[in-house]
Amino acid sequence: MNKLIRKLIDERKVVLFLAIIIAFLGAYAYYVLPRQESPDVAAPFAMIITPYPGASAKDVNDLITKKIEDELYDLDGYDYAESTSKEGLSIIVVAFETGTDADKAMQDVRNAVADARSELPSGALDSIIDTDLTETAGIIISLSGDNYTYEQLASFGEQFKDRLSDIDGISKFDIIGDLDKEVKVDVDIAKLNQLGLSLGDLYSILQAQNIEIPSGDIETENGKIKVKTPGIYTSLNDIRNSIIAVSPETGVVTRLSDVADVYMGLKEGVEKYKQNGKNAVLLTGYFKKSKNVVLVGKEVRKALDEIKANLPKDLIVEEVIYQPDDVSKSVNDFMVNLIEGIIFVIIVVFLGMGWRNAIVVSTAVPLSILITFGVMYLMSIYIHQISLTALIVALGILVDNAIVVSDTVQGKIDNGEEKLNAAFKGTSMSAIPIFSATLTTVAAFSPLLGIPGVAGKFLGAIPRVLIISIIASYIVAMFIIPAMAAVFFKKNKKKSDKEGIVRVFF
Repeated sequence: MNKLIRKLIDERKVVLFLAIIIAFLGAYAYYVLPRQESPDVAAPFAMIITPYPGASAKDVNDLITKKIEDELYDLDGYDYAESTSKEGLSIIVVAFETGTDADKAMQDVRNAVADARSELPSGALDSIIDTDLTETAGIIISLSGDNYTYEQLASFGEQFKDRLSDIDGISKFDIIGDLDKEVKVDVDIAKLNQLGLSLGDLYSILQAQNIEIPSGDIETENGKIKVKTPGIYTSLNDIRNSIIAVSPETGVVTRLSDVADVYMGLKEGVEKYKQNGKNAVLLTGYFKKSKNVVLVGKEVRKALDEIKANLPKDLIVEEVIYQPDDVSKSVNDFMVNLIEGIIFVIIVVFLGMGWRNAIVVSTAVPLSILITFGVMYLMSIYIHQISLTALIVALGILVDNAIVVSDTVQGKIDNGEEKLNAAFKGTSMSAIPIFSATLTTVAAFSPLLGIPGVAGKFLGAIPRVLIISIIASYIVAMFIIPAMAAVFFKKNKKKSDKEGIVRVFF
């Protein structure tokens, strides 16, 4: 340790240059660190969708839903499951207790569904597992205007969607309010009765001709590729030409178009949106979790302006929800509090020592914080109200080690030691007490790392950031402050004058 301290003091110019580089890297880490208003502590959820074509709701419940639920009950952290069994489709939403490791829970769900697969009927298709149920839109933009239909607004929305989805940091953009269309079949019941068929029979006939049938696997070097035979329907004419009956006497073929009108119509139950009394569709954007939403938000606004420049002027584009602004305001408010705290600490330091020493000691606070930002970036600790609160709490601690080293070095200089030797001896004398004090402080905050449940997840950034910043302040005090003291410290003139007076008097 002493050899390292001596080496750093001898190479003080290099140390100061490295300190500047570290400060810039810390500032960059703060700039790109992901931001949130508060830590995400949502409980894990997953949705399991399993198609079973042609099966009744009861068969789906007995043969699909219950078997999958039986596998889910034994998972660690399992809270409850809600299921819906409809004709040809099983939907299960499984919830885990708050505080459960989300990644492990989702992997457990996948494993449970895979285990249940062997017990499902052969006609059941592969389950679809959606693990992003708690994902919320960070951006909602409305598109509206006079004399625009929903279809026209949706076409404008597609232009926004294509451009905005390509922005790094955006996971996806969806269009909500577009009036989706579906195939409608209006059946002439009288004609159907003449064929001796019911609506249920007709439904089964059409469904049977449009099932996607698993046809096996193709093995490759990288694994297996599932092969499926698609249904026959690719257009409305395919549906109209579906054979629904053949006369046993005459062999006359009856097609669906003979007893029903087949056409594309608006999907029922779709919610229509209005903005200031005008037709509107909504663009909902989702951020990737590992990105700085404030920076991504700036890119989104830039892209919005570029797209609007090429669209009709009477198309109204409004921001309904814009999370980057809320996050930026929340983080900036806490940063103002942090900067105010730094200023107060520095003022106290200047009141307690000479201006040269105060400048050197004061650098320990921002430098320790910038180092902390760098480590937070490496450890994926986001910037939010809790992590910034930890830095505010740590302010008074960050300067302590630097003050001890500074006073010891200054005392050596005042006693006549040459500056380099004074910096070395003063730091060496302080090394063990400072190391002990740092360990004591770290040990005091360490138990907070073990807080269980929601509280632990929500407050987890406080002990981690505190410990990182305290260790950073130790590094700054032991390796950077001595190099700065060797450059900037001078002998205290007032003390020298008093010593001279005493010698003359005696």
